[in-house]
Amino acid sequence: MTDIIVPEGLWDADVTPEGIVSNWFFADGATVSKDSVVAEIMVEKSTFDIETPTGGVLKHSVPKDGVIRPGTVIGTVNAG
Repeated sequence: MTDIIVPEGLWDADVTPEGIVSNWFFADGATVSKDSVVAEIMVEKSTFDIETPTGGVLKHSVPKDGVIRPGTVIGTVNAG
């Protein structure tokens, strides 16, 4: 199992400490490929794409509209 982590330094957390998962592009349980864009993070008016580090079955750990910070595990991919 591989974690999908919101990268540290993606935005200036000193200015805006939190963001939200504004969209999941794949359903929980979907099979995804390595480097697939699986989620979109919104911080104030900016959006950032989150990619999978590996392929496998996606499991959401944070729901759509869930609050996140840099370093948050938002999901996992199980190579199964």
